[in-house]
Amino acid sequence: MGLIILDITASILQAIVLTYTITYCINKSERIAKIKIVLIIVMLSLDGQVFTGVFGNSWGMAIFVTHIVGLSITSAFYRKNILKAIIAYTIIYSIIILMSIIFGGLIFEYIKGMLPIEYVTYEKIFLVYVPQSILLLLCFKYTKKIKQIHQLIIDEGVSTVFIIMSFFLDFVLTFYLITLGEKSQLIKNVIYIVFFLFMLVILTYFWKIHQKSEQIYKLNDSLEIKNNELRKIKHDYGAQISYLYGLCLMERFDDLKKSLKDIINNNESTPTAVEISEDQQSLLSLALKPAIDKGIHVIIEDKCSFNLIKMDEMEFYRVISNIVNNAIKALDGEGIIIAKSYEYLGNAVIKIENNGPKIQEHILTDIFNVGFTTKENKDNSHGYGLSIVKDLVESNNGKIYVKSTDTATEFKIVLPIN
Repeated sequence: MGLIILDITASILQAIVLTYTITYCINKSERIAKIKIVLIIVMLSLDGQVFTGVFGNSWGMAIFVTHIVGLSITSAFYRKNILKAIIAYTIIYSIIILMSIIFGGLIFEYIKGMLPIEYVTYEKIFLVYVPQSILLLLCFKYTKKIKQIHQLIIDEGVSTVFIIMSFFLDFVLTFYLITLGEKSQLIKNVIYIVFFLFMLVILTYFWKIHQKSEQIYKLNDSLEIKNNELRKIKHDYGAQISYLYGLCLMERFDDLKKSLKDIINNNESTPTAVEISEDQQSLLSLALKPAIDKGIHVIIEDKCSFNLIKMDEMEFYRVISNIVNNAIKALDGEGIIIAKSYEYLGNAVIKIENNGPKIQEHILTDIFNVGFTTKENKDNSHGYGLSIVKDLVESNNGKIYVKSTDTATEFKIVLPIN
């Protein structure tokens, strides 16, 4: 009886966390009435209990049906923005399933075989219900972090992949439960390997998300500093305009002309873009200065010493500059360029990514050809930058790759280290 009450309590707590997270992650204008929120909590709580009872020992069917019904309930109540609601639901659902696999499966089953059978109830309470409750309460505490992950999943366009991954977790948990009564150690080992491979993929995926979010946070901080600078400039302009008006009233037109010229010159010398770099004197930073001057934000993660590569420094600068110039033209004064460098298996790897328009697949194979350009080229003055880049890289035993999606275009250069 005690475990039944704990099951019901756990289902209610899960439903509350799911509903709160979904409501928090969607825009305020799309949030729904409190009575509907209570109704969602009730329905999600029943979803967590009813199908488990209906299907009995058929855990696999219960897990998948519970998941699908939960998504259906979420979609029905958040029709105005189904995608955001489903992603928020999936994040919390995936956390709950992972906890079930780790604590309710691996740890509980391992400990259960070590202690007398009369302690099973206590083991379940302390190894299953208590950790799950703590985790769900932590979800309340770190809702802002969850929302950041939620937004990043949507911005990166990986919503469908993320939802499919959550169903794969159902698959892993189902197969694990099936093998609990399986005597073959080989089958059990296969399930364990599949699970840990999946965990590795998940950790890698979220590590990449974390990297992206760190870049966004740094960029936001830099933009806030830049905004404060621009506010000060705006305040100074107010005083300067008052001064110009005074000169006009006094008919001191020569002084007025000189002051206007000074203001214009100062305005042109004030960059509006930001650069995030630990070393603004590095070769990558110098090559990306023209992007800053054009109003394009720049993020640099320079973790490689270019003194180690065989390529001449001037040639290396030409390579980076040509790629950057192409990115500047693609972005047309608005966007972000991310430049990274690191050492990998005896090579220096340089990646230059921009969030400009996608390069079509049929063009990607030709962009390194001499004279190839998408611009008007009557005087044959375009189409040489990237061919020069390719020649310089390959003449130094290096390789260059390019890939382009709807969200970003990336050039990757691999150069051998001495």
